[in-house]
Amino acid sequence: MRSAHQVLGTDYDLVISCDNSVPHLLTDDDLLLAFQQFHSCLRPGGGCLIIVRDCAKEARGSNLVKHYGARVENGKRYVLFQIWDFVDHDYCDLSFFVVEDDLASGQVRSHVMRSRYYAVATAHLCDLMLRAGFEGVKRLDDVFYQPVLLGTESA
Repeated sequence: MRSAHQVLGTDYDLVISCDNSVPHLLTDDDLLLAFQQFHSCLRPGGGCLIIVRDCAKEARGSNLVKHYGARVENGKRYVLFQIWDFVDHDYCDLSFFVVEDDLASGQVRSHVMRSRYYAVATAHLCDLMLRAGFEGVKRLDDVFYQPVLLGTESA
């Protein structure tokens, strides 16, 4: 994200960042750089769409469990969940667990992936988008399961 323009060039109609990808950038400087790169990728009148969780609304604490359900594929049941641990108000260490249950043999395996999020509020992300040069920055609610942030390059 921080080198999108250098890698991808310019003249795009739309830049999309979904599924909480931007909170993996852990500082305002990194977020601003990424948004500047997104902005530089766009043709005049182009847009940027960011879908992200509003971390300002998330409870703070340790051992917070976020369930993602269970599914069965090819004779195996997969149970998915995350555990969140807020290091302080701004950062959250998360562990994404996948429990794999082989329904035929009864053998169970577990997998865990770990990451850190910058628990940044969407209002702050909108401010950073404005600083990066986007116009008409706004947050849309109730159009997706997470807030949608929009901004445009001037025409």
